[in-house]
Amino acid sequence: MNIREKISTLGLTLPETPRPKGDYVPVTIHGGVAYVSGQVCRVGEGVISGPVTDQTSPELIVQAGRICALRALSVLDHGVGLENVERILFVRGFVYGGEGFQHFSTVVDGASQVFIDVFGEQGRHARSAVGVAGLPSGGLLELEVTAVIKKHG
Repeated sequence: MNIREKISTLGLTLPETPRPKGDYVPVTIHGGVAYVSGQVCRVGEGVISGPVTDQTSPELIVQAGRICALRALSVLDHGVGLENVERILFVRGFVYGGEGFQHFSTVVDGASQVFIDVFGEQGRHARSAVGVAGLPSGGLLELEVTAVIKKHG
């Protein structure tokens, strides 16, 4: 089963490739490594808003992570083709946390699970989750992804 079939089987859909909202590129490739620019949990013209608190529904938190991960996969697909991703190396999550919120790692779990579901063991990655005072458009989560690209030839 190829990556696109796997994504479909999981009931997931890649969004349209996000366009930068500033003076940067969506992905930079250097030395066989792809660095995906931060992806906010944007849905259409809207965004899943933060800050996240202990009262935020777990379903909304998981949805935010999935959206960020799928946006990052869309960028990788457009930049190098998902079939050329050898493994996900590192994920950095920035969580817009409300006062007193401390469960930043839990917020990034939904995104990590997407990479593991799509790529299997090659989707397991190192990670950090950082609490921040705000994100672009008031988003709840922003995700950066680093991936190894397969060598050809």
